[in-house]
Amino acid sequence: MTPLTHPADIEAMMADLALSAARSPDAYLASARTTLVRILARPDLLDRTRLAAPPEGLGRNLLFGTRAISVWAMVWSPGAVTPVHDHRCSCCFGLLSGSLRETWYRPISDSHAVATRDAVREPGYVACMMPSGPNLHRIANDGPEPAISIHVYGYDHRERASSVHRTYAVAAG
Repeated sequence: MTPLTHPADIEAMMADLALSAARSPDAYLASARTTLVRILARPDLLDRTRLAAPPEGLGRNLLFGTRAISVWAMVWSPGAVTPVHDHRCSCCFGLLSGSLRETWYRPISDSHAVATRDAVREPGYVACMMPSGPNLHRIANDGPEPAISIHVYGYDHRERASSVHRTYAVAAG
């Protein structure tokens, strides 16, 4: 069962995005941003009843994948949080519903990092980054309601289980 209500619409967007992956990093990030904005403007593209949504934690739902990109719908239960991490590939995400707290970090060693800034992301927010790093962050659902975000990663989901390169422990600032 696909969580997509209009798979052809998503496939057309993803085909354009996949073509952009072969161009320059800036062109690819611009295309990823445009794709996310288009998906966020069309919440009807996702059948939320078919998204894996654990009562606790984070549900990952593959929407589309090629050798160059993978696109996921993430369902964040209240209290769900990622470890502090960086990515081995490009990482773009947009918030479809709910709110998420994104905290950025600075590495102080290969295993520890300190927080540098913090922001609450609301529906419609889109961010894109290349793995030129360090791009360390942690995302958490601090709110009482589930949140849904869409992520575009520059990796083949069949070759790797995750886009995460390394995780870090939080050190006192």
